[in-house]
Amino acid sequence: MPQSIRSILGKTRVAKAKPAAQRTASSAHRGTKPQSRRSARHDALFPDKLEDLGGAPVLTEREELTLRDVVQAMRYIRSRMFSAVPETGLTSTRRAEMLRRRASMPPVVAASHVQAVLGGTAPARVEREIAELVGRGVLRRVRVARRGGAGEALVETRDLEGMLGRARDGGGLSAGARDAFLDHLRRNPTAQTVGWADGLTRDQVDELVRAGFLTSAGSTTPAPGPSALSALSARPEDRTTLTSIQHVSRFASGTASAVGGRNAVHLAGGGGGSAVFSAAHGRPESSSSCRVAVPGHGRHLKLADGAADWIRDVLGKTAWGEGPESWLKERFEGNGLRGTRWRDFCGLEWEWLLGQAVGLGVVEVFDTGSVGRGVRALGG
Repeated sequence: MPQSIRSILGKTRVAKAKPAAQRTASSAHRGTKPQSRRSARHDALFPDKLEDLGGAPVLTEREELTLRDVVQAMRYIRSRMFSAVPETGLTSTRRAEMLRRRASMPPVVAASHVQAVLGGTAPARVEREIAELVGRGVLRRVRVARRGGAGEALVETRDLEGMLGRARDGGGLSAGARDAFLDHLRRNPTAQTVGWADGLTRDQVDELVRAGFLTSAGSTTPAPGPSALSALSARPEDRTTLTSIQHVSRFASGTASAVGGRNAVHLAGGGGGSAVFSAAHGRPESSSSCRVAVPGHGRHLKLADGAADWIRDVLGKTAWGEGPESWLKERFEGNGLRGTRWRDFCGLEWEWLLGQAVGLGVVEVFDTGSVGRGVRALGG
């Protein structure tokens, strides 16, 4: 009887594995989902929370001892805002642009930044000192509407007067407009607005507006729509016009002006008819004043907001929204002249960025006890 080839050669030594039973898509999804979550948490930066031994000051103890008052703190912040531009590594065009952007920054310091730097002093004491210096004419408080705490800044009066002098020498401001504006500022050290009856002519006001020393303070109420959300961070007096606390507090109790004037109901959104016009200047009462400003304040705010957004975004990539300060500083100053610090922020100093972010309430600094100071994001 003929035999088969398999019987002659015997059994094969290689055993093929049987195909595994195919799982359904739902079971495969249920099996990999917890694993993907665990791997995502494992792959995140700093998967373990840092030890928190309490809050830490923005400045070191030695630096805090050198700052005794608000003016010293302001000068300290301004002197450490930018690093020196390197002599090599930058093209002439980029170097010139960087120097121009730095020169355009106004000599202002956010009030919240001063509070953060003077962390060892009680906030109420710092605020009283600021109010006293403003009343004596040493400092001037300027504010950008609808920007919350970020829009409130301090500037030394001598620096503001120097800017007015340079504007006159450069031909952007006449001597009469500068002298009239300086006279108003010296007579009203705490005033943040300039009215049409404060000794300035219409031409002088137009010159100051074009030069950037005055901005419109007419209607600061945002229009309905998505932009109205910005009013959540605005002060109460920014949401109205003639009925604001700052305006009505200048008039005697019992008068019509103390409750916003004859046009208060119309400006608040009620009533009918046209707006009441000023007989002297032919302008509506809602635009009867301008807010004192500092040229270039918007560029300063843009830089500060961009720096705060950067540190918030970097901390958002960590597992717990926190990380060592040394790691953040390395991320900020990494890659030399091609890194974030020089490419986007013109050589901004890390200490300035951290103090600004702490003052705005974006982050807080705490002591870890093992890896130095830690930085934690706040407010979501």
